[in-house]
Parts: sequence; C-alpha cells; structure tokens
Amino acid sequence: MKFFETVFALGLVATSFAEPIPHEKRSLSQYTAVISSISAQVAVVNTATNNYIAGTVAGSVVQTASNQLVTVINTGTTNVGTYAALNTLDALALISPIQTLAGDVGDLVDDVITAKPKFVTDGLDDDVLASLQQQKTASTALATAISAKVPAALQSTAQQLAAQVTAEIQRGIDAYS
Repeated sequence: MKFFETVFALGLVATSFAEPIPHEKRSLSQYTAVISSISAQVAVVNTATNNYIAGTVAGSVVQTASNQLVTVINTGTTNVGTYAALNTLDALALISPIQTLAGDVGDLVDDVITAKPKFVTDGLDDDVLASLQQQKTASTALATAISAKVPAALQSTAQQLAAQVTAEIQRGIDAYS
C-alpha cells in the first residue's frame, strides 16, 4: 500500500511540473491606475494654468507640470506594454475612464487657450506649443499601446476613444500654431 501511495504522490508531483506555469494575470485595475495617474497630473497642470492666469505662479510652474504630464503618460505607455491583454468586459470597462480623461483634457485645453494672451505676453507661447505637441505624441503612443491590448473586435472603438483625447490636445496645438 505504501508503494502505491508513493507512486501516486510522485505522479502528482510530475504532473504539476508538466503544467505550464501561469503568468501573473494583469487586472483592469492596472489599466485604470494608468488612466487615473494621467487624470491626476492633468488636474495638476490645470491648477497651475489657472494659478498662472490669476498671476499667483510663474509660467515655469505650468511648464514643469506639463513636463511631468508627458513623463506620466510615457511611464503609463511603458507599463501598459508589460500588461496582459484585456478581455472584452475589462476593455469595455475602460470606456468611462477614458471618456472622463478626454473631458479633463478638454477642460485643460480650454484653460490653456484662455491663458494664451498671458503666455504670449510672457514669451512662453512657443513653450506651450511644444508641450502640447509632446503631450499629443505621448498620448498617441499610449493609445496605441492600450488599443493593442484590447480584443480585435474592440480595437476600432479603442482608437475612437483615444482620438477624443488627441483631438482635444490638437485644439490647443491649433490655437498656438
């Protein structure tokens, strides 16, 4: 009897090694964390812009916050590249956060456009344009990274959502061009 128990135990051990080692499952929360960190930095840039308009901070504060926004987006792109693909339900769950982000970016661009006369007076309009262009480039890269992680049937939808964000940034670029 002991012999059969030993053979059975060895069989179980051998079978467990024969199974593929599962990779860590990336969750929707990791993708939403990327979007949330970008939204948080958009809020920082927007606050800096409004404070600049009010005359309580220098334009360099806005520039520093804008540079950090590009860094946050680029970091998000790098992170998304390491995540596993999303299933359909998780991909659909990203719609609302991305739409919220597009609205936040739209509000920021509105404020940046409102601040244009002050940026021009202070000789910072070229810096603002360069920042907006960097943000658009970074956002496009992030959109491509996320779109690659959604099921093929939803890639068109993902690209349309991403286009909302880049269209908002393009409004700012157009205003400063």
